[in-house]
Amino acid sequence: MNTPHITAIGSGKGGTGKTLIAVSLAHALAHEGERVLLCDADLGLSNAAVHLGLDDGGNLPCVMRGECTVADAIVPVLGGAAKRGGFDLLSAPAGSGAFANSNKEDARRLLIALSAADQYDRVLLDLGAGVDDTTMMFAAAADETILVMTPDPAALTDAYAFTKLLHRADNSRLPLVIVNIATNETEAQKSFDALAATARAFLKCDPSYLGGIPRDAKANDAVRRQCHLLTLYPQAPASRALEAVARALHDRGPQKPQPMLRASMR
Repeated sequence: MNTPHITAIGSGKGGTGKTLIAVSLAHALAHEGERVLLCDADLGLSNAAVHLGLDDGGNLPCVMRGECTVADAIVPVLGGAAKRGGFDLLSAPAGSGAFANSNKEDARRLLIALSAADQYDRVLLDLGAGVDDTTMMFAAAADETILVMTPDPAALTDAYAFTKLLHRADNSRLPLVIVNIATNETEAQKSFDALAATARAFLKCDPSYLGGIPRDAKANDAVRRQCHLLTLYPQAPASRALEAVARALHDRGPQKPQPMLRASMR
């Protein structure tokens, strides 16, 4: 059985543009030929469907209750995962707060279901912002974890907290870092370097830099219009940077599954 590669996407705080990055990476990875499922794992405040302009984001609650399979609960986007450039979405109703009080058992059932979804090459988990227990369980259980931060000082502090908790859960785990809303690549690299220096000093570890995404009015416009950034503005600086990040992820290939994921599902 093909086991999908699970990539979690988190952030230490809200306002980093994490969900736009998750949606855009799903689109870009699908163009790389991957069969992608985007799962909105912000269990209290799902909004991936809103970003995509969809009234129906699928039936995540049904999966988490064990009442249906992933295949029964998804919504196809841009033709679905079977079509190059399309992907599937699994979400709760936008703004429903359906799982605001979810616990680790709910998360464990979801991980089991996603791991069994062998029709996909990759599952992207759009995590809730912050570092609550369920979010960090998802982050540590995934095969790899992307951390989205911005250049502002508060984001750096919160990104370090996320890195510390991920490393504490499994000292072999370090995030792949995306610096979003950067003025330029120099600012993005400087922000990452500050995080990496702090991690080296206090955690004795080195997170990896995945790339910077520039501040781009076209990205904000795509969010306001609830449209796909890469379709609406394919030549925008943010679109090109996101495609480069997707290629880097794709070229990494499936990483060795983390034992913690498999253990957490038993």
